[in-house]
Amino acid sequence: MKLITLLLIVLLSNSVFSMDYGIDRLDEANVSKIFEGKKLAVLTHAAAKSKSGVHLIDFLHQKFELKKIFAPEHGLRTLNDDWVDDGIDEATGLAVMSLYKRGERAPRPEDLQGIDAVVIDLQDVGVRYYTYFSTIAEVMKALAPLKIEVIILDRPNLLGGELIEGKVLDPSLAGSFTAYHTVPTRHGMTLGELAQMINVENKINAKLTVIPASGWKRENLINDLDRPWLAPSPALVEIEQVGLYAIWGTLENFNLSVGRGKSNEMAFKILGAPWIEENESKELGLILNQLKLPNLEFVPYSWKVTRAIYEGQLAHGVMIKWNGHEVRTDEVTYKISAVLFKLFKGRAKLNKMAAQSYGSVKMIEAIESQIPWKIYQATIDQELEKFKTSRSKFLLY
Repeated sequence: MKLITLLLIVLLSNSVFSMDYGIDRLDEANVSKIFEGKKLAVLTHAAAKSKSGVHLIDFLHQKFELKKIFAPEHGLRTLNDDWVDDGIDEATGLAVMSLYKRGERAPRPEDLQGIDAVVIDLQDVGVRYYTYFSTIAEVMKALAPLKIEVIILDRPNLLGGELIEGKVLDPSLAGSFTAYHTVPTRHGMTLGELAQMINVENKINAKLTVIPASGWKRENLINDLDRPWLAPSPALVEIEQVGLYAIWGTLENFNLSVGRGKSNEMAFKILGAPWIEENESKELGLILNQLKLPNLEFVPYSWKVTRAIYEGQLAHGVMIKWNGHEVRTDEVTYKISAVLFKLFKGRAKLNKMAAQSYGSVKMIEAIESQIPWKIYQATIDQELEKFKTSRSKFLLY
């Protein structure tokens, strides 16, 4: 059986590759030339630091003509989980305009007056429902008719560039903030590559320049990265949570807590709810372990929820223990979902956004009907082969 692996934090591996992300190449003469003489805006967040620790805003403000800052979901400081207001960057005195306000996801024409190019540096985590790609697409759509250039400083896909898994999003569901384009749950592409894809496939026709990372290979995984971990969103405070998010991120559409809290150290490591009894959490752990999912173990766990759904309540469920080795994430999500529906019939419910996260209504129907994974897997794998062909023309590495 062909196994498309998850990102692996291979604990026994000590190999480190020397890489330069797009931001690390700003001092190169041929790259620096791209920015000279242009009035710049920037779309970025707290994780946009070079290998030497310099933030993109500081670099552009010192070296070029930076006029304005745009911030994505979670804000410029990567601290927010709710709507983010406009503000001022204290270090530079520049206006910070939020692209995650109620009803607003893109700059307005008046926000872009006098701007020649928008420079983008965002750390993605390689799953369809992570919203930084959606923000980039909306920015491209806003800039294209104004002939304003989009410059993306590319970064590696943290889940690897060869790892492709999950249902390709049904076209009828595409276009929302967490399901923007018809890609699999795990697409194996960088933001620069995705931007090139949607610029062509959605006929945005933006003037797009991508500064590739150098030294990164598609087979490189998180354990190969050569710099400290900087959280790209509040719930990914530890590097291990990126891999777990590829599993629990979809399950978050259930009426369950996934461990989000005030400090988020347990985010995506636990799953449960107050309506699950303590004895049921033991049964849930037993059934999940009987699935014999490779490299995963489930342990009954209880905790007081400190944020988000069920805040302040005692929840019962399971903790996931993962040894860092290969996991097929779509299989895990499918099988865990099936167990939840069967064990907690009538109590485990999905929200109205679930189909966009899973990729299709039919996939949810298959899970609810307890159709075995082996049968549904054939549908997924056929779509993935087609996607690999369609994405090949946009790959940079």
